Amino acid sequence: MPAVFLESSVVIGLLFRHAGERAACRAAIPPQAASFCSRYVQYEVARGFLRSLIALHNVSFEYESFADLHQAAYSGPRRFKPYEMHTWLGAFTDFEAALEAEDGTLSPRQKLEAFRAKLRQWIRRGWARLQRDFDVGLDEVGCRDPLPPPVERGDGRIDQVLKVDQCGIVTACGVMGFLQRRRADIRLVTDGLANLPALQQDPETEKRIEALRTLLNADPGTDFKGKRCHQCGDAFIAVEAPVTHTIVTKNGKHLEPIARMLGKQVSIAISAKSTKPPASAP
Repeated sequence: MPAVFLESSVVIGLLFRHAGERAACRAAIPPQAASFCSRYVQYEVARGFLRSLIALHNVSFEYESFADLHQAAYSGPRRFKPYEMHTWLGAFTDFEAALEAEDGTLSPRQKLEAFRAKLRQWIRRGWARLQRDFDVGLDEVGCRDPLPPPVERGDGRIDQVLKVDQCGIVTACGVMGFLQRRRADIRLVTDGLANLPALQQDPETEKRIEALRTLLNADPGTDFKGKRCHQCGDAFIAVEAPVTHTIVTKNGKHLEPIARMLGKQVSIAISAKSTKPPASAP
């Protein structure tokens, strides 16, 4: 049976996005393939996408209408947090797609409350499926104990305690041990990225090269900035993916060159052009 290793962008597409995006991600997975990811991928989803979705849910209590909340995604400090902003805008798109299938007209206040309820549903269901649908037993990076689930507070807001402040503390984080065990592969990726044509070395890749070099040259027993690990994400995911598995990603721009350096296969999911799945999709 074929097996695939799901990178975080595809996990997000399968578990949290609209029907068109889910179908696009499924199309990149070979039929009957067993799907795997890792504790590190799980943490990447929680630290990035899910944390942004929870922030949107909690911020929604500060507004009186859906339109006001939507406008807030484009203004103020959100403009300087591009990942969070794009996560929020994607959630608005998914909600509007869900509304198309429902009858009736909502007042601005009712629409905001319906959106908040939909966010709670996505957060709870997506997290539950992340635990259930994929084998997350792989933990070569040594990325933490099992993460706690999101929980609803008495005031209706949602929290998930990720202990991001412990990233980089060697007694709580296994990254330095992973680097020592897979040093040759990580050095190969670091040098390969540095030798890419200039047009392929975008700001994200430049930060990844710097972070990989910093960690490779660091004392394995010394704490480091957790942000360095986060900047290495695509490289670490590609290295820990079993060579027998095809890596499935929406981020072909960054994952495909790294996987090629490691001699691993990649299947790229193409972002959907519609919120609805193709007519032929199940």
